[in-house]
Amino acid sequence: AAAVPTLAIGKSKLEVSQLIQGYWQLAGGHGAYTEAEAIANMRAHLAAGATTLDTADIYGPSELVVGKFVAEEKRAVACTKFCCFQGLDSIDRSQVRARVKKQLSRLQVPQLPLVAFFWSDYGVKRYTDVGLYLTELKEEGFIREIGVTNFDLTRVKALVDAGVPVASNQVQLSALDRRPVQSGMARYCADQGIKLVAFGTVGAGLLSERALGASSAQWTDFDNISQRMYSGTATRFGSWSLVQSLLQTLAAIAKEHPGASIANVAQRYVLQRSDGADVALLVGVRNTRHIADNVRTFSFSLSDGELAAIDKVVAQRSGPKGDVWDLERGRA
Repeated sequence: AAAVPTLAIGKSKLEVSQLIQGYWQLAGGHGAYTEAEAIANMRAHLAAGATTLDTADIYGPSELVVGKFVAEEKRAVACTKFCCFQGLDSIDRSQVRARVKKQLSRLQVPQLPLVAFFWSDYGVKRYTDVGLYLTELKEEGFIREIGVTNFDLTRVKALVDAGVPVASNQVQLSALDRRPVQSGMARYCADQGIKLVAFGTVGAGLLSERALGASSAQWTDFDNISQRMYSGTATRFGSWSLVQSLLQTLAAIAKEHPGASIANVAQRYVLQRSDGADVALLVGVRNTRHIADNVRTFSFSLSDGELAAIDKVVAQRSGPKGDVWDLERGRA
């Protein structure tokens, strides 16, 4: 069986697994679950080598459930987010401190391993202030490493230039969404030693055998919020026939690697076409069905010719245009 490699994040060399368990799924909108089922999923993924879990302060009970697992499984690394949507003009040092202490309590840890900072409105230019408040908490030992999520290149540079030690940027990145690469973000991160945490790498199953040969109508009967989100990414990428052309290319390459799936090839493309940046793959976890498949991604590499074949299809895309999360912020 393939082993899941690790990446060292930040100056502290925080070790995260290159396959990260994502728990947005515990926030709702992805189907019902019990806490026991969720923790059983966490345990099975950890046993397969995905030692790192991703949650957020805005994911409903997710931090609490992850915290219960981390309390009983010391190998687990719980990464979370610090999301700012409201009161951006007034958020101050004491509020940031109180929120971080609440996260420590929910996750049942003495130190948050990685906090990914999100800021919803660039029009309110206080993101560097809040980044520096988080930096103070890092210096006090409450936070080990600071990351960002869905920040564009201009704002990542602003944080770094202000003295915020940004260690990672969590971004949507796939064959369907190349914004972190086309904007220069990935190259800047590579130069700065900032790691990328890529989500949406298989588009909630869109880049898999399930969609190969399907009609676009068949791909609009969604049972969860992730599928609705990534269908929008596919629409911006181009026509359904172009999406099918991409799937056919990925399928042909998969046949050259024994046991590999379309999803494996799609994930390898993200790992190997990131403009020099080191990438960890964040996969949303609802069950244990895809563990072996996700781990298999680390058992082979794509050749230059195979990468070029995918590049050729990807080059025909219409979008998404712009920088990271521009569209989602209403900026494009």
